[in-house]
Amino acid sequence: MDLLRLPLLPLIEVFKNMDFRELFSISLLSKRAQNILKTMSNSFHFTFDFTNNLIIHTGTFSQGSRPKVTDEVLNYLIKEEVMQFSIYPNCVALREKSPQKQSLLAAHLLDTFPKSTVSVTFYFPTLPASALEFMKMVNQRQLCIKSFSYSIMSQSSEFIPRILDECTEVTDSISINTSFPDDFIYTPPRPFKAREFSVGISANWFNIESFLNCRRIIIKLRSSYRTPQEWNTFLKNWINSDVPLEYLWTLYISDTLFPKVIDGLRHQGIQKEGSDEWIEVTRRDGSDYVIGRNEEDDLYVMTKKEHLEHLQNQE
Repeated sequence: MDLLRLPLLPLIEVFKNMDFRELFSISLLSKRAQNILKTMSNSFHFTFDFTNNLIIHTGTFSQGSRPKVTDEVLNYLIKEEVMQFSIYPNCVALREKSPQKQSLLAAHLLDTFPKSTVSVTFYFPTLPASALEFMKMVNQRQLCIKSFSYSIMSQSSEFIPRILDECTEVTDSISINTSFPDDFIYTPPRPFKAREFSVGISANWFNIESFLNCRRIIIKLRSSYRTPQEWNTFLKNWINSDVPLEYLWTLYISDTLFPKVIDGLRHQGIQKEGSDEWIEVTRRDGSDYVIGRNEEDDLYVMTKKEHLEHLQNQE
């Protein structure tokens, strides 16, 4: 029996009982099949993993969940382009390196399941131009992007600011681990919505004052991001403000530099427990925070409650 010959309503009921692999396979049969799937309430959280190949997971992706390459590679037709990929119960893996085919596959999936949410990770050798195209594709469809991770070691002053501009609506986390031109400074066109913003490799472009709408900022570099005096000024301004930032973690503040960071910020002495030392501060809104450092020379700012949990985890 030809499944697609069923009347629309019974067909929709059949589709509701299918898993991702079955639904995605059906979407490749015809334009009518794809259009029927569009009208359904099925939604997934897709995690796009761009590297040599494109792997798209349903649910949260981790390196351990990457499917093993198998011999089961089939040819499929999307937008009159023949492409090779494998379909698993919870993911689809494109077996070609073509950026054009990666884009076509991503667009097909997002168009078939238009109520889905998205997370994305870009690794080398993905081109910055491909990353920009994908982000624009998702934003044009007004889909929710939960997380964005960028680890492409390519200094592109042409594409990087445009990619960052497309990230302002990301809701949960943004991670940027790449190098930037020395003279590159980024100014956001509007506040970022992401709860957490993480920066690695280089941060000459990252003006922390432009990202205080994020609740958590993590700066992991191979050298100091700011001088103790600059951190002191930043923290004074933060204490006397109402910005949402409530967690900060950065590197390279030694025990000899820490007093300069907290100069004039404390009403009591430095407290110590284990390898950590810290002071307690109260922000303008009355909320209590801790500014501290550990034996790895990491500087941190967090709520008193989170700091207590941090100390308990050190035991």
